[in-house]
Amino acid sequence: MTVTEMTDLTVTQQLVETAAGHGDHAALIGAVDSQQCTYSDLASTIKRAAAGLAWRGLRPRDVVGVYVQDVASYVLACHAIGAAGGIPCPVSPDLSISEAAGQLADCGARMLLTAAPLAAAALAAADRSWVRQVISFGEAPATTPFSSLLGMGSLQPPAARPHDLALLPYRRTSDGALHPVGLTHVDLAAQLTELLTTADVTDRDVVLAAPPVGDGRSYTALVDHALLHGATVAAVASADELASAAAEHGGTAAIVPLGVEVPTAESLRLFAVA
Repeated sequence: MTVTEMTDLTVTQQLVETAAGHGDHAALIGAVDSQQCTYSDLASTIKRAAAGLAWRGLRPRDVVGVYVQDVASYVLACHAIGAAGGIPCPVSPDLSISEAAGQLADCGARMLLTAAPLAAAALAAADRSWVRQVISFGEAPATTPFSSLLGMGSLQPPAARPHDLALLPYRRTSDGALHPVGLTHVDLAAQLTELLTTADVTDRDVVLAAPPVGDGRSYTALVDHALLHGATVAAVASADELASAAAEHGGTAAIVPLGVEVPTAESLRLFAVA
């Protein structure tokens, strides 16, 4: 079954389905110690983490904050939330603590997934919002380790109505305020369909990804497009490290902030995110 034949499935359902066909091929390479996750591992972790989130009280259509600095954590967090029936709400790592808290309060999130480098800021933002549970990739004081979610069984990603919310990004408008720009499952499917003609990614590609940038809409679509086509997605700690990461991982493409250039890696195809 090809990706284009799976239009009735959510993106998370598609990813779990297609991952089986890619097996031991590397799906994600983390920014810390270049830890690898195969497609089989990715599908299993998503379903197990979903069960853990449900056990901790996540209900269908609950909004959950995602406040992380690397693409591997971003993928696992967003799709675990989706597999539990929730709605990921990306929180930009560039926001101040008060702005992050304001976004979390506005969307009504009571759970937040973060990672060790941002954990202290995540806890501070949680204290100023409705968030009552902070779950962290890596060890971080006063948070629940993401790994603790993985022993509660497994959940298959649920079906959803096409016009249900699938992602709840916030964008900054001309007045400087953050406003929600929710995407439905239909919206996400349309973005992925468009990328079929504008981003030629295959399972032979290694796509380097800078930390989540922008409001999360284009970033999410590009990362999901790469994974749905069997590419390896490698986290890069900062845009300044793209050239060295390209040499280390054999990178063929990169997801970068708008305006970033990598002059020492001429063969690297750049996908810019505003």
